[in-house]
Amino acid sequence: MLLLRLIQLRTSRRHTLVSVVFAGIAGGAPAAGLAQDASFGCKVLLCAAASNPSWSGIPYCVPVMTQLFRMLARGRPWPICSEGNASGLGYDPYLPCPAPMIAYSGGRSGTGDSGYEPLRPDPSGDQCADPARINRSCPGGGDNGPVCDPADLPVPRPQRTEPHFVDITTGGSTMRFYFSLRGY
Repeated sequence: MLLLRLIQLRTSRRHTLVSVVFAGIAGGAPAAGLAQDASFGCKVLLCAAASNPSWSGIPYCVPVMTQLFRMLARGRPWPICSEGNASGLGYDPYLPCPAPMIAYSGGRSGTGDSGYEPLRPDPSGDQCADPARINRSCPGGGDNGPVCDPADLPVPRPQRTEPHFVDITTGGSTMRFYFSLRGY
């Protein structure tokens, strides 16, 4: 009974999601409901919520998620589970910046009289910088331009290996499920 196993393996936050989805799928029936009785969209939600092991460690979920990723890679929408509450497909290529840094964009040729776009805070930016240090002027200089402390300069923002996501909301909290469509 996959659903019972999924429920037992959840953290408290994920337990709520699986319990709510399971209750909706089973229609309040006893725990004897089987995962194969669920719609494809609900199977996906149950597998996406799996942790310890993740969906890839549950033999039942591997073909379900493989089919999902192929569908999404071909431009089809996230499947619907009327009993669940999932967002549409999202894309977030970057990991959060390490503290105390925040995300910035700009700093490249493009706009302005000098051909340089100033850095500006941007939650979707591709660079990380410490806001307390980013606007410091670089002292000295010479033939090679100003000399800057490396801590004053932005660094490339770390990229996710699994940049696609869906938000699953249940019981007043939202869980973001990240995955990759590469190879599908």
